[in-house]
Amino acid sequence: MNNEISLRTVKGEYLPGETVHGAVYLLISRPTEANCIQITFKGIETCTYKYEHEGRKTLQNDTAHADFSNVNLYSQKEYFQFGSYVFPFKFELSKTIPGTFHCTGKQNGAEWEVDVSYVLQAQANTMQVSQKIVVYQVDETNMQNNLLGQAKDVSFSPSFFSKTRVHITVRLIKNYVETGDNMMMRLILTNPSKLHVTGFSIKLLRYLKLYLTYRGTSEKQLTANMEFTNGVIVVAPETGPHTVYSMEGESCAFSAGNLDRLQIPLKENRINLPPSVEGKNVKNQYGLEVRVKFSNGHSETLLLPIPGVLPCKNEQWSQWCPPDWTFKAETKLSSSLFSVPEYLLRTEAFSGLPTFQVL
Repeated sequence: MNNEISLRTVKGEYLPGETVHGAVYLLISRPTEANCIQITFKGIETCTYKYEHEGRKTLQNDTAHADFSNVNLYSQKEYFQFGSYVFPFKFELSKTIPGTFHCTGKQNGAEWEVDVSYVLQAQANTMQVSQKIVVYQVDETNMQNNLLGQAKDVSFSPSFFSKTRVHITVRLIKNYVETGDNMMMRLILTNPSKLHVTGFSIKLLRYLKLYLTYRGTSEKQLTANMEFTNGVIVVAPETGPHTVYSMEGESCAFSAGNLDRLQIPLKENRINLPPSVEGKNVKNQYGLEVRVKFSNGHSETLLLPIPGVLPCKNEQWSQWCPPDWTFKAETKLSSSLFSVPEYLLRTEAFSGLPTFQVL
């Protein structure tokens, strides 16, 4: 039987500013020279944009949002003896870190790749293990609110002489939806006039911008989708709002006066959309453009911002299966940067981990 090391956090997805609680599990079945446990947590945002303009050019930025390297969680003079051990830890995420994000694309001879990822690693001598941390960059209050999302009312007079007004309301069923799922919306029409709805259309728009620096760049080296501001090149790689999805509807759909639970797929060409994010080098947002057409030839357009598209859940975390020996591990505490006071082990903060379940 070989020596083993395992790593587990209480959950797989976190909000900026939250505390990460977890534990490193160690099984010693053979003699080892390991006598300490080290923790590394890194959050890196990378952005690369390559384009053709009087030759091939590359813009690239790397930003560290978290950088704890080889922090001693526990150490002792002698080597670990045979047995199983658990080393609990905790640390706080910055309130200003961007969410987990990945995006690649090609257009008009240019190509780009952006990644924001967070990795937690534990090491004992030559043994090491790592786990991803998924970050949701959302407002916690809005995240917990599963009622109707944002709404916008628009009214107009159907004719110059008439005082009758038609009211259109667009609402999201949920503020935040995971990429790959369907975002649901509600379209409500209050129409006391003699006008009839002849049709409607819905577009899901993406607003993607990159913020990059490049020494020696001059205005002559910029393309039409770039701006140079305060030493930063702002790139709209998809040249303005990009239509991810569109649909057309007929008047018969409004027979009941509203359309409920209209589904907007958060996919493009069967691939999950990049989530919403606001980082140092990238900003990605989504919005809905809803247009309603009337029998007098008039049409009304509503633009509804989408609060956020979430990254996929942490599959690595959800697929973890705890080895049997982790439930009998001996707890080891220390006074390191990531250490945990003993009283906290008996609270719900650690109740989801083997050895620390609250009975």
